[in-house]
Amino acid sequence: MTPSTDELLRSWLSDRDAEILEFARDLIRTPSVNPPGDETAVANVVVDRLRTLGINDVRIEAEVPERPNVIARIPGRGGGPRLILSGHLDTKPAGDTAAWATGPWDAVLDGARLVGLGSGDMKAAVAGMVYAAGAIRAAGACSGDLLLVFTSDEEAGSSFGSRWLAATGRLQADAAIIGEPSGITKEWEAIHLVSRGAALFRVRVHGTQMHSSVSDRFPAVNATVQMARLIDRMDRELKGRLSYGGHPLGGLGPTVNVGVMASAGIFYGIYPGEAEFACDIRTLPGMTRQTLEADLQSFLDDVMNDEPDLSAELLMEVWVEPTEISPDEPVVNALADAASSVLGFRPRLDAFPGATDAPHFQLVAGIPTVAAFGPGILPRAHSPDEWLDRSGPVLSAAIYALAAARFLE
Repeated sequence: MTPSTDELLRSWLSDRDAEILEFARDLIRTPSVNPPGDETAVANVVVDRLRTLGINDVRIEAEVPERPNVIARIPGRGGGPRLILSGHLDTKPAGDTAAWATGPWDAVLDGARLVGLGSGDMKAAVAGMVYAAGAIRAAGACSGDLLLVFTSDEEAGSSFGSRWLAATGRLQADAAIIGEPSGITKEWEAIHLVSRGAALFRVRVHGTQMHSSVSDRFPAVNATVQMARLIDRMDRELKGRLSYGGHPLGGLGPTVNVGVMASAGIFYGIYPGEAEFACDIRTLPGMTRQTLEADLQSFLDDVMNDEPDLSAELLMEVWVEPTEISPDEPVVNALADAASSVLGFRPRLDAFPGATDAPHFQLVAGIPTVAAFGPGILPRAHSPDEWLDRSGPVLSAAIYALAAARFLE
């Protein structure tokens, strides 16, 4: 009896379980911190492994040399759709390394855990995608082409990664799957059809800079104190002032994070004449930049009317559009069927709390994109001792390979 494609894929991958896990550790051991941003070393690790697996149609696309994007192609027989599997190669900074029980780049196996910077976000998924492609190649060509797109700069806005690739016409496919960590409370919890957008902005507060020894003798506005009062009020009231409608996958609505960064003052003896803080709002489909900016300005105007000493200026810095994909897209069913086969349950459909590369794939390149389905859980990302279950790289390889085989036929 001739083995099915699924059986061929699973057999090829099961012979390489330890190899897949070790490759994920190699990726973690290769720093790709952003900022400052340089994915050259980790891109080379990926390219070398692809070629070891017999995948030779590999190219580097980069606006600047130190910000490479890796694109690989496993050609099909022809006549079928094209699928992209995508992950980003960069990580957030480790922060205070003293807060880590082990080194951020040690890639430690601690019982059932794989610990290291970028383990869940998202080097385990990248490892899984590389080996999924190897399995597809080894099992024989599907009708359509499988493409791997490993991007730079996702953690700092994607300017050198998916944003640039999409804007310059380098992304072409019929569907895409991004392997961001898909768990919130447990791994493999949901297939995320919504990529929430991101509005990143600063508020600058103006006061009176003068010699601090005479601040009680002359009219003066302490910019730091005014900033503190404004942060407190924004934290309590701003979400209720935002315009957004209901969404079936919207969960709790937009997430408002006030004061993610703050700076004020110059030095002792100087009454603070300026202070500034940054905010981060994660938006839902239907929310627009124009409406959000109007809501923010209206809120600031009302507070300034209530507080005559407050002078606050809105500075919008980054807007990432929210996106969503229909649950009826063929790639969603292919992915859900593959996940059910490997995991033994069918993940629910949900909205990813954060932003991903999906807006650039979908809104600019016109590719229907699953915003997130990969190993790990989001709350562990961007924190000391980031970890995921050690099975993550192996499970993801099987899921991505089976999903690709289903979709490409």
